[in-house]
Amino acid sequence: MIISKNRIEHAFETIKKGGIIIYPTDTLFGLGADATNTIAIEKINALKKRKTPLSIMIQSVQYINMYANISDNTLNYLKTIFPGPYTALLKSKEHNLSNLVQCDSKKIGIRIPKNNFCLKLLKKFKKPIITTSVNVHGSASLNDINKIESNFPDINIYYGNVNKKSNGSTIIDFTEFPHKLIRKGDGIFK
Repeated sequence: MIISKNRIEHAFETIKKGGIIIYPTDTLFGLGADATNTIAIEKINALKKRKTPLSIMIQSVQYINMYANISDNTLNYLKTIFPGPYTALLKSKEHNLSNLVQCDSKKIGIRIPKNNFCLKLLKKFKKPIITTSVNVHGSASLNDINKIESNFPDINIYYGNVNKKSNGSTIIDFTEFPHKLIRKGDGIFK
């Protein structure tokens, strides 16, 4: 169902209760849930028909140290690209997120989308939210609201503008030096 009124409040209540949402980001639509809720993440894995590490989105760079061990140089670099169409793979530290976020990986994927819906929801929710593309594993990401609604009819969709020609976020591995481009997306990698 497409939700167009009181979107932030509605999405907040949905994820607070363990639900899954589909929401706009600065790239594609995202499939999300409370990153501390293992049952909700299991639902996302079932929808995507896969079980691999998932990225989280957080409100700002000041929260990165809660989830990752990073150098001052890396943090300063991240301040130049966030918020924006990037996913940073960082060395994880102990945290309160579900074990399904990383699936035993030593790395954690972090996103800070340049999108008002995401940033307002994160500010209200005060916890990380899972962010992954809206698709079944092996299929192209869905970016058309009508196709999303027909493929995922039981999930609340929070309509908003996305980049219809998006290639997703640019994924950069900061656990290696020099930093390694994992996937070329909408963000420029230098």
